[in-house]
Amino acid sequence: MNDKSLGYSIMLITVLIMIGYFFWSFAPFLGSMFTWLSPYAEWAVKLPILAAVYIMLFIVLWIGYTMATTPPPIPLDNPLDLEREGEKEENK
Repeated sequence: MNDKSLGYSIMLITVLIMIGYFFWSFAPFLGSMFTWLSPYAEWAVKLPILAAVYIMLFIVLWIGYTMATTPPPIPLDNPLDLEREGEKEENK
């Protein structure tokens, strides 16, 4: 499968999900054909909000984990010490 066909497939699947989501969220207002979706219409609002909150909290969790597990940088007494140490290694 090449990139172009993969792109068209992703576009088609996205459009189908958008149409399905529209009917799911507006099922109580669309008539008798979609009455079986009416009890679940409130979940069309709750699930995306829940997913967005969890994604944001996961990002915050990842930042905290990275901060907690990353070793601190080596302190330099003088910023020029770094250049001098580089020169010492070159001379050896």
